[in-house]
Parts: sequence; structure tokens; C-alpha cells
Amino acid sequence: MKNSTAGLLAGTTFVAGAGAGLATMAFTDTSLPIQTNAEGWDKVDQVRDLIEEHSLQDISEDDLLTGALDGMTAALNDPYSDFLDAEETSQFTDSIESSFEGIGATLEKKGEDILIVAPIKGAPAEEAGLRPGDIITAVDGESIEGMDVQEAVQLIRGEKGTTVTLTIRRGSQTADYEITRDTIPIETVFSEVKEKDGKKIGYLQVTQFSEPTADEFLEQLEQLESEEIDSLIIDVRGNPGGLLPAVIEMSEGFVPTSKPVVQIENADGDRDAQNGRAREAKPYDLFVLTDEGSASASEILTGAMKEGAGATIIGTKTFGKGVVQTAFDLEDGSNLKLTTSKWLTPDGNWINKKGIEPDIEVEQPDYFNVTRVLTEEESLQVGDYGDAVSNLHKILTGIGYEPGGQPGYYGDTMANAVKAFQTDNGLEASGTVDEETASALEAKLLEAIQDEANDAQLNRALEEAAK
Repeated sequence: MKNSTAGLLAGTTFVAGAGAGLATMAFTDTSLPIQTNAEGWDKVDQVRDLIEEHSLQDISEDDLLTGALDGMTAALNDPYSDFLDAEETSQFTDSIESSFEGIGATLEKKGEDILIVAPIKGAPAEEAGLRPGDIITAVDGESIEGMDVQEAVQLIRGEKGTTVTLTIRRGSQTADYEITRDTIPIETVFSEVKEKDGKKIGYLQVTQFSEPTADEFLEQLEQLESEEIDSLIIDVRGNPGGLLPAVIEMSEGFVPTSKPVVQIENADGDRDAQNGRAREAKPYDLFVLTDEGSASASEILTGAMKEGAGATIIGTKTFGKGVVQTAFDLEDGSNLKLTTSKWLTPDGNWINKKGIEPDIEVEQPDYFNVTRVLTEEESLQVGDYGDAVSNLHKILTGIGYEPGGQPGYYGDTMANAVKAFQTDNGLEASGTVDEETASALEAKLLEAIQDEANDAQLNRALEEAAK
């Protein structure tokens, strides 16, 4: 085995349905010798021989080897150090270079849970209503408790047109989501000019940092600037990260030459800084939108813009992934990722497990975090109470039907709101929420969440940008 490729990664997340990872990465060619303690590793050979000769279970040498390699990285107790076999490595590469088939949701192991860092914009996961922070507890009815991310991804991924059912826990509620897999294109930058109070505000949404992202970003930024914008909003909400060269190239034009865009610090405390290249400040105010789904490379950009370019951060605290890994490609196509250093902001702050706090904190409306209307309940009606009724109260409020009364109790005023909704949507006005009404409510809820008018964070950013 030899090392053929090494790369820097600021934490690793995986795209469900693709089996691939998204991480801040830079590739360089290198070759490292493999050194071993032959006497110490004799024990590994002894255990292998004993298993092959005496184990009741039939297992191949390849599976034993993979298990040993997985065990080595597991012994580090580091969620970002992984061994990927050749197939997983290929899927990893696909996710940052081209399109892939799956549901389009980036997964992360956090503690004992596998959670969704972010669904990809326009992908089936987003369209089904999955949100950053959702915890996956089962796939097609099979519990994923105790699994690592790669194992869960293997269950979730699949061909376009096939379906997968994810059991999602959000807060105290659990619900099943049936999702049809599709081709997930790597289109990562979206832009437009918005107008607010007579001001022209450029808006750039970056959904991840892949190979074409920097070129797309700079091209669309140039177009926005040609329209003489008064302010610029960069939206990295739900962006789980990506390639390090992309985020540096995107950020350095905003950061002055006297400041680093990012600093990489190794185990010995030595730092390697990548300075900005801006000769003068941009002629417009700069804002960055963040949330708990903004991770890794998104946090590098956020830190660079905040501390290096004076941007105002709006939204909620970022994910908090500040470690750096080196990716080693092995000769059989497999890959080893090891945490080797950490990255710091321009001012030398380490945000790992802490995240970046916004300058202006803005939470989204309560109904943005509601799962299904009906979970274990077959229906909701007058006299019911509990969390499901509280969520129904949030949904009705969010879609414009004031339920009144106590949020956790299904009273007559809530029944009247349900009847009004049913009448407006061609349903029997029973005042009881059955499966048909629940489905209609969920569809309207998704419309409300996707309606820009209800995006409290974006609207606050527009207000600030128009001042």
C-alpha cells in the first residue's frame, strides 16, 4: 500500500444516497512509506488466523481487513477520521465533481445520533420537508442505532426512481418520510438582485463548495457588481462545506492582504496562513446568513467575511466544525482520512464545537421546525392534547388559520380553524384532522416554509442591507 494523494479536509460529512463525503479539501501528490512494528502486528495475524480457523461465522479476508482498518480509526474516537473502501471513495469523489443519484441530504455523526446537516437545495430531501438538525433513527424500518455514517449512507443511497423511507426525529416528534431518489446535480451558486426601500441588494446563495463553485460564485458576483449593488448578502445556510481551494478563492477578494482568510495549525502549533488579496474594501456593505447547517468550509467563509472583511453575520449559530484532516488515497482505490490539524479564523479563533455566533440573531418561525401533523396518532380531534396538538397549533398559525386557545389542547377554536382550512381546500369540514387533512396541512406548511416572505432571517438581512 502506498500513499498517492493527500488532501486537507475541515471535517467530513456524507451525502445520503450517494455514499460520498463533502469536506474542505485540497489535493497534492505525495508518496509516503508505510512503516510497521512487525513484532507488535504479529498479534493481528494471530487473531486473523484464529478467526479463520475457529469462528462459527463465515467471513472473508477482505471483510476482516476492512473491519481491522475501521477499528483503527474507531480507536481514535474521532468522528472525522475514517477509512473508506474503494466504492465509498469513488462515491466521495463523484459528489464533489459531478452529479449523483440519491436523496440529496448531507449527514453527520454527532454523539450517538446521525443527523442531517443540510438537505441540498432542490433535492428530494428538501422537497420532502427534511430540515437541518433532523435525526435519522431508521431507514426502511431498520434501526440505524450504533451505525457509522457510511453504513447509514449505504442503506439510504440508491438508483433514481426508487424510494426510501426515513424515520426522522425532530424535537420530541418522530415521523416517517418516504422519499423518491433522483439525480442530484452539483449546481451550487444562485444569485439575483433584490430591491428594498430603493436599494439594490445582491444576493448570492452558496449550497456547497465543489469544483465549479468558485468560478460560479466569482462570475455571478461580477454580474451583481456590474449592476451597482448597494449591499451584498451571502447565504450559506444549510451549506455543509466542501473544497478548501474553492472557499479560499471565493473569500480572498474580500479580505485585505494584511489579514489571513484562514489559518491551519498543526499538532506542533505551527500555523500556515492564506492571506487575502483585496487592495481596498468593497464599495458595498456585506452580510452573511448562517444557521446550524452552516458547517466546515461555510464557517471558514463566515469567519473570513466577519473578521477579515467586516461583514455582519445574521441568523443563528453555525455548526462548529473546526478540525482539519488529511486524506490519503491508497493504491487499491480506498482512502484514509485522519484529523491532522485544525483551522482558525483570521483573528486566530478556533470555532470547533462552538460555532460562530451571529452579530444579529434571528430565529425562524416556530412552524419551520415542525415534522408531520400525525405521527403515532390516527387522527386529532376536540379533547385531544399533547405535543402533536401543539405542533398543529403552530402549523395552523403559520399558514394563516388562527387556532386560538391553548397551544397544547384541541378545543373548539382549533376545530373551527381546521374546519375553515378544510373548506378552503375542498375537504369535508369535520373539524377533525385525519390523514387526508394532515397531508393537505403538510403541503401548505411546506409552501409556507419555502415562501421567501416567511423567511425571517433573509428579511432581516434585507432590512439591514437597505439601511
